[in-house]
Amino acid sequence: MPFEHGTELTDLDRDDLLRMVGTFFGDLFVHYGMWFTETVRHQGIEKALEMERQVLERYFPLAAQRLAPHLGIEMDGNVPRVLASKSRQELLLLLTDIAKTWVASDGLWFQTVEASAGLDEAKSINDTCWSHFAHMEAFKIRHHLGLGTRGGLQALEHALKLRIYSSINAHAAGREQDGSLLFQMTECRVQSARRRRGLDDYPCKSAGIVEYSTFASSIDPRIRTECAYCPPDRVPDEQFCAWRFTIEDDA
Repeated sequence: MPFEHGTELTDLDRDDLLRMVGTFFGDLFVHYGMWFTETVRHQGIEKALEMERQVLERYFPLAAQRLAPHLGIEMDGNVPRVLASKSRQELLLLLTDIAKTWVASDGLWFQTVEASAGLDEAKSINDTCWSHFAHMEAFKIRHHLGLGTRGGLQALEHALKLRIYSSINAHAAGREQDGSLLFQMTECRVQSARRRRGLDDYPCKSAGIVEYSTFASSIDPRIRTECAYCPPDRVPDEQFCAWRFTIEDDA
């Protein structure tokens, strides 16, 4: 039932308050993202990523301490006790479910924009999002691994395996005779779902070129990316896409 004009939070019934909890959480996430997006626009991606790292270090403990009591979550320092008590295997399962939830949001955004504004607009937004996301991922993984910006193909191979997508899609990586690195996606959650429904593969090559080239150059700016195959290309059976990376040695 629509809210009446002038209604305040203190006037809402329990069901409406529950809906507002969801709305406020959405506001929290979107506003955080807006700050990051505008900082990128004004300060550039590298400065924005460093600032976001500093914000998150302070923001997560603050948010956890403030919201945890409302959700029945006991804290162990700055970490929810329910997480601190989990085994290694349980944490791996949690990370997998987070990744599945992330890819679901990606798909829902694409479908919603496509339904409202058309496929071309959805693909354009998708490509731009992947560019920003790949740069962010590379920055955070580089810091997690303690890498500089000239780690070469070995650093890239390690980093590719820690991407959020790699946690839910089977993959393989190996060196070719010329020394290049070939990374193959041998299972793709999105494309597999389409194939099960009898649909053609989604033509994701344009997004993939943006994504993988941005990620690789963010690990080491000397790395160059080539698409070996990706839909709408003819893809080998039991494969989904493959990317070849080479390095330009400017020493």
